[in-house]
Amino acid sequence: AVKEQGLEAQLLGIVVRKERPELEEQKDNLVINIAAGKKKLQSLEDEILRLLNEAQGSLLDDEQLVNTLQTSKATSQDVSEQLQTAEETEAKIDSAREGYRPCAERASILFFVLNDMGRIDPMYQFSLDAYIELFNLSIDKSQRSSKLEERIANLNDFHTYAVYRYACRGLFERHKLLFSFHMCGKILEAAGKLNMDEYNFFLRGGIVLDRDNQMDNPAPWLPDTAWDNVTELDKLANFH
Repeated sequence: AVKEQGLEAQLLGIVVRKERPELEEQKDNLVINIAAGKKKLQSLEDEILRLLNEAQGSLLDDEQLVNTLQTSKATSQDVSEQLQTAEETEAKIDSAREGYRPCAERASILFFVLNDMGRIDPMYQFSLDAYIELFNLSIDKSQRSSKLEERIANLNDFHTYAVYRYACRGLFERHKLLFSFHMCGKILEAAGKLNMDEYNFFLRGGIVLDRDNQMDNPAPWLPDTAWDNVTELDKLANFH
């Protein structure tokens, strides 16, 4: 079970590790260091609480507690400074990684398009592991460019066609056009280039929720379902 955003994050890690391995290595190290720093701070706090709980008499006379507090203060300051630096560096790395987000987004969309084909025929099942291998292959084989935007476009074009060819080997002929149409629709939707009200109407037709306010069907020969489509189509701005 995988969600689109989770898969996108996974694919982003894969493409950055291939394209900019030094960034992903720094990212991994920073995550480990930040986690270790936070764990160290938590450990110091736990130790102080334990000593306070076990202290008897005046706290100022408890030499171990006083020494631990002094050590804790110095260590806490050092760790906090390191954490701040690490988090600032992580933000810069994340910013650089974001440049490759369009690749991860496209690849994630295409996997779920493949997944949707199982609704057409339960025989259509596609493995995530095999899909990730295909994505790695697309990264290796697509045309390189020193310009990031060109590289992203080349990779997306190559991978989109690779997914189409990969899927079509296992699709019935009558489903290939449907598959490419669904790919196109999902890509346009993600780019904000599809009017979703019109697209949903195209897919599902007009669904009348309030029949009391619906105009009466003026033509006896026109089926009610067709009249529903007419009255609902009238509510779409571009068809009004």
